[in-house]
Amino acid sequence: MTDEKPANAHKFNDKIGFGMIVSAVILVALVIFIFQNLEEVEVEFLFLSFAFPLWLVAVIFLALGVVLGWIWRWMSRRRKKSRDQS
Repeated sequence: MTDEKPANAHKFNDKIGFGMIVSAVILVALVIFIFQNLEEVEVEFLFLSFAFPLWLVAVIFLALGVVLGWIWRWMSRRRKKSRDQS
């Protein structure tokens, strides 16, 4: 038997790519952001009023932006697909 590895076998170091590095940097930045924004803020919307940590308010609005972006892109692709089929 030989000690040769199959052509598709990778070392662990080969799997660390650009995406993982970017993800790690974003994660570190997020942790720093959270620890620097622990104070509570008052959020008022219509007749409701809540007190949340500032980092949570920012993360909620970021998540809403991501969801709205996905919906917008999904609707745009759907419209384009229906136009192309006509």
